[in-house]
Amino acid sequence: MLGIVQLSKEAIIKASVAILSEYGLSDMTMRRVAKQLNVAPGALYWHFKNKQELIDATSRHLLAPVLEHSEEQQSSSSAQETCAELRALMLHTKDGAEIVSAALSNQLLRKDLESRISTSFDNPDEVGAFTLLHFVVGAVLTEQTQLQLQELTGDSEELDATTSFERRFSQGVETIMAGLEALSHIR
Repeated sequence: MLGIVQLSKEAIIKASVAILSEYGLSDMTMRRVAKQLNVAPGALYWHFKNKQELIDATSRHLLAPVLEHSEEQQSSSSAQETCAELRALMLHTKDGAEIVSAALSNQLLRKDLESRISTSFDNPDEVGAFTLLHFVVGAVLTEQTQLQLQELTGDSEELDATTSFERRFSQGVETIMAGLEALSHIR
């Protein structure tokens, strides 16, 4: 328990990240967040109308370093760097990719992320940004799920799994970028 806390969106998000990091998305319920903050569950609804809004806000919090890049920072980053940063941010939190995936139903978040990816292209491409975003989230979701399964089963055969995922992730981004480049010459 955090003790008496001034209830704010920031405090609620902080509690949700703590629960997410320790227990995962399935245990990040409004009731558990309220208990963490030592408030009645109804108090949360003054700040977030439902769990989906909290998921969206928590995802934005986790991805803030990418979402808050200035236009200059974003345009100086390559698509590979932007995708690698998104991957690292999601991997930093248990079920990070799962919560981002759930939050992508929020059109504003999805468009913000696609915009960040698109501005890292030499020639902005909406479909390319959509494709890369969903590749990144899907790849990290698979990676986190497999790593969590390894932890549960104690399978030590795949000690180099992180290196393998990182290599395959980079190759996947390069493949998508090569396809986009080839398409740009056809158009």
